[in-house]
Amino acid sequence: MDLRMVKTRNQIKSAFLKLREKLMPDKIKVKDICEVAMINKTTFYNHYTDSAELSNEIDDYAVERVVSGFSAKDKIFEDPKAYIAGLLGALDRESSDLKIIFRGKHDVLCAKLEERLHGFYDDMVSSLEDGVKLSFIIGGFVRVVKDYVLTDKKYDADKVSEYTMNMIESIVDRSRPALK
Repeated sequence: MDLRMVKTRNQIKSAFLKLREKLMPDKIKVKDICEVAMINKTTFYNHYTDSAELSNEIDDYAVERVVSGFSAKDKIFEDPKAYIAGLLGALDRESSDLKIIFRGKHDVLCAKLEERLHGFYDDMVSSLEDGVKLSFIIGGFVRVVKDYVLTDKKYDADKVSEYTMNMIESIVDRSRPALK
């Protein structure tokens, strides 16, 4: 892709994000994006079929930044503490963007995050038991993210991390009690 196209796409994305701070995605019209980006509709349509495609691309990119932003993602079974700390840290680093991009649509973030994490671990699952454990861990963690990280609730990140880690460790090691 040539530099002009990259710049134009970035301009369009920036305009969308600026509008997203105030409006829900379904209320953002191509006309509004073009106005803020100072481009015409033809230019927009040379890059995207509609604002939903643009929104989806931005959503996917934000989730990819989170998942690629922590180095312990392969430690889900071996070192749950590093895994949880890494993922919570990556979410925290991206939280201001995530809150704008996924405002009013936390379910979309959770679904995309869960799908992306499952995709990362698919080749690590060697048994039905591992698959069930993985689904439970990822689904539970994503729910914790939705209930605590994405909201403006005051919470102790260390406690959320500790509780989540204890649950994961108890799932991975059946000899440990589930709750502490």
